[in-house]
Amino acid sequence: MSDLPVLCCACLDLQRENAQLKKRNLELTTENQQLRKQLDEALRSKHRQTTRFPRNIHKKRRRRPGQKNGHEASQRPTPTPQEVSRTIDVPAPTHCPCCSEKLIDQRVVVQYQTDLPPIVPIITWFNVEVGKCPRCQRLQRGRHEEQTSDALGAANHTIGPVALTMAAEMKHHLGVPYRKICDFFETYCDLKVAPATLVRAEQRLTELAKPTYELLLEALRLCHVVHADETGWRIGRVNAWLWVFSSKETTIYVIRRSRGHDVPEEILGDFDGYLIVDGLKSYDVLDVAKGRCNGHLLRRCKELEQTLPKAQKKWATQLRELLQAALALAQKRAELDAAVYARRVEKIEERLDAWLDSAPLKDADVERLVNHVSAHRGEWLVFLHDAEVPATNNHAERMIRPAVITRKVGGCNKTLKGAAVHGVLASLIATCRQQGRRFLDLAKRLWTGEASQAIKISELPEPGSAA
Repeated sequence: MSDLPVLCCACLDLQRENAQLKKRNLELTTENQQLRKQLDEALRSKHRQTTRFPRNIHKKRRRRPGQKNGHEASQRPTPTPQEVSRTIDVPAPTHCPCCSEKLIDQRVVVQYQTDLPPIVPIITWFNVEVGKCPRCQRLQRGRHEEQTSDALGAANHTIGPVALTMAAEMKHHLGVPYRKICDFFETYCDLKVAPATLVRAEQRLTELAKPTYELLLEALRLCHVVHADETGWRIGRVNAWLWVFSSKETTIYVIRRSRGHDVPEEILGDFDGYLIVDGLKSYDVLDVAKGRCNGHLLRRCKELEQTLPKAQKKWATQLRELLQAALALAQKRAELDAAVYARRVEKIEERLDAWLDSAPLKDADVERLVNHVSAHRGEWLVFLHDAEVPATNNHAERMIRPAVITRKVGGCNKTLKGAAVHGVLASLIATCRQQGRRFLDLAKRLWTGEASQAIKISELPEPGSAA
């Protein structure tokens, strides 16, 4: 009889422990199912064309599409009489086709139509004078400023600078393959040209543009802020990488088989500004001042908030809120007094230090996040101290997007020479667009020059101005 209370207490303890284990087992089972579902979605999303825009995470539209009712009309401007090229009278029928009654109250209503004229190639006949030197026996010939080549004899029929430049820009900026460019020329311009002709022409243009490309490299190395990014590429059957280094007014593209630190070192040289980068470890060994992309870190925090258990989720939330507060403070820089702004920046710096000191290292994901933030502690909030340094690497991602489209639409390069050509011409086209100039004007000067030359893009005429 004396052992009954002891046995009852032991049974109660076992029942309590059993209930806790069942509860914990249920929590782990639920978490396991969620993680398996997320893993399955992640694995399947890699094989979808629209993986970045899945339907299950679309946000509900906050307002109806289009402008509000009563907005100012948006329409094409009415041409002036001086702009009208031709006038056509369109008479109405005298009787109604349905009722055979004679029409009344007839009046004239004006309609305008803007279209392109028939594009007919202009064929120029150059009478080139040729003479021989009696001493060295070399042929000397004349050259007109509109000529793009000195070829004579069997190769005396060449393509002009406008068509060649249009093909180069369609290929290296829009990503259109040369065979489709040839089809376009033949359909809309009545110009027959072979793809190989355009390939050889772009190689000549690249040789002529190399001194100008070197000027871009020198200008990039003198910039205060440069963004860097890279994306996958192919040279034949070999894996390669397309790199972009871009400032506000200059962009350089290079294609290399390396994804290491040797490529930034080669392009930047003795760089003394800020390099804005993402989390690629190749940038870590560079001896330059860097700013890290807070956009990548914010996305990482949001992903961890969806996958971490509740106990560890708060650490990702705290870091996300801290970064959002820093971004909001940077936008109010001009509105705040300098002393007030400095105190708020100091508080954010202290909050980040406190987060690093208090974050637990029990969970592997949280530990990796803490180690990543700690390894680049002085590079996350640089934008709060220097107004010219942006908070994200969005500029480089925008500049690399045309290359990604080119890779998907027209493919990559078959040879090393083709990769070098793409890097030079794509850099010149992008820089011309950044500085508000036309690549056509630059290419014309290169084509009609007798030798390669260094041309400052800022010295080119602005679009619409007299050359």
